[in-house]
Amino acid sequence: MKKSLLAVAVAAALPAFAYAQTNVVLSGNLKTGVTQTKYTNGAAGNGSHTAMNDGSSRFIISGTEDLGGGLKAIFQIDNRFRPDDGGTVGQTLAGGATFVGLAGGFGTVRLGKLDTYWIYGLDEHAFRATALQHSNTSIIGFINSSPIARNSRLNNVVRWDSPNFGGISGGITWTPGASAATALASAGEAGAMGDGNKGQAWSANIGYAAGPLNVYVAAWDEKVEGYKTFATGAYQGQSAWRVGGGYNFGAFKVGVVYDEAKLKYVGGGDYKRGAWSIPVTAKLGAGTAMLTYSQAMDAKLSGTKDNQSGAKMITVGYDYPLSKRTSLGVSYGVINNESHASYGFFTAAALNNLPTATAGQDQKQLHLGIRHAF
Repeated sequence: MKKSLLAVAVAAALPAFAYAQTNVVLSGNLKTGVTQTKYTNGAAGNGSHTAMNDGSSRFIISGTEDLGGGLKAIFQIDNRFRPDDGGTVGQTLAGGATFVGLAGGFGTVRLGKLDTYWIYGLDEHAFRATALQHSNTSIIGFINSSPIARNSRLNNVVRWDSPNFGGISGGITWTPGASAATALASAGEAGAMGDGNKGQAWSANIGYAAGPLNVYVAAWDEKVEGYKTFATGAYQGQSAWRVGGGYNFGAFKVGVVYDEAKLKYVGGGDYKRGAWSIPVTAKLGAGTAMLTYSQAMDAKLSGTKDNQSGAKMITVGYDYPLSKRTSLGVSYGVINNESHASYGFFTAAALNNLPTATAGQDQKQLHLGIRHAF
């Protein structure tokens, strides 16, 4: 009798639970292609490489629940995978922007793993069938091979985004804990328990976007765990700021971004560089053509200019839609490093199995790809 009553109670509760979640969506994209890369002018490791190339394929489970009074619960689980080998090499379950939070009249608060500073000023290669590797973040998101603000998502994030006030909006991110061991890697975790010199990172942005015009400014600062106790010369964090904008003329769009970033070391020895990029997109026939020029300027070491530490990158591409969800793409990218520079294509190692460029090594890359969104 008790089991029957329990079964009835569970059955009665199930519909209420199911309908409480008002909106659950499965979405994502598969993006891959064949890429040929050529390395030249390096002291070693020159040659060609041809392989399949992932463009950060993913499936996303997201949803909202109406809590009443204008308040909503929100969540997202962003799962990355590689269609070229069916695995997660260079990717992880929930490796993309994954969070839970609340949204209302106060804006949005999210906790989890989130994109922040690095996304501002990027061109359109990320969501086209062209190569993700040809994104201008290859230059503006790095100092040589060292990523700024992870040049991806941050772990351990608390982020608030403001409501939109007539086109003006902004946000603040706090990341408690940043391990020195992974501070220059593509991912970071909180530092060791019991360390009195807690590391942390902050980022903030504000911008205006209405009609054809958008402008923005963003900033980033990080101090790694235990930085106050490090010996002279040890890496202790980084900082950066970025400003840019764009204008949509209808038939084409033009943007510009300037990024200034610094790697900081105990007792001086800071390494600072400026970089800029101009992305252009234009309607061409049924598709979209893309042209981006990016340049890292000579860096400064402790205030002294490091000659021959700059790099230039130019990419061209064309995205042709077969439908609203499927498109074909072709793109070509060139990176020319000066003798002290080692910039490389974005996600080249993680998604294309390519080695890191050596100082002065140039790269050329041709990509033929397909993308399907769902």
